[in-house]
Amino acid sequence: MTIVRCSFIVLLALAVAHSAAAQAQPVDAFRIGAPNIVKPAPTTPADPASQRQLEDAFLSTQARTDLSLSVTVNFRQLNRAEYLVPISIRIAPGSELVAGRGRTSRLDFLAAVADSNGITFADLRDAVELTLGPASIADLATTPIVYDAAFTLLPGRYTLKVLARDQTTGRIGTSNVTFTIPNLEKQRAQ
Repeated sequence: MTIVRCSFIVLLALAVAHSAAAQAQPVDAFRIGAPNIVKPAPTTPADPASQRQLEDAFLSTQARTDLSLSVTVNFRQLNRAEYLVPISIRIAPGSELVAGRGRTSRLDFLAAVADSNGITFADLRDAVELTLGPASIADLATTPIVYDAAFTLLPGRYTLKVLARDQTTGRIGTSNVTFTIPNLEKQRAQ
């Protein structure tokens, strides 16, 4: 009976030590935005010149690299015809933003999904305010900021164009990703 109690105490001590170590680990990403979640509108107003800069950069064919962006696209079948396409936009390192200096950053996100003919099937326009506490600012040097969104699409070949901008500094990053959603129902029938 004593051996069982000692083993239980050792296991309990190991579990406590493991959970304390896990809590001490830095976060893997600062997540902002999420599919299907209604967020309050940012309190920082956008001026017309700023909006024009955003639209011009989005329509331009030249890549903008003031902010380092990477985009991940996945898909999951919802029903026989439609697929949920979650995307993750990573800004890394996050220290490029004003939020890394302890102030509020307003981040603008634009995205559009188009087919090979240039027909837009889905688009996104969002603005998010990001303010970090003093304890989190140091983590921005190694931790990306991730914006999550999702679209519902039919099978086909698409191009996703994404733009992110730190409105405070005017820094812009763009990315183009080509992806294919296979028709799984057609493949199953064969």
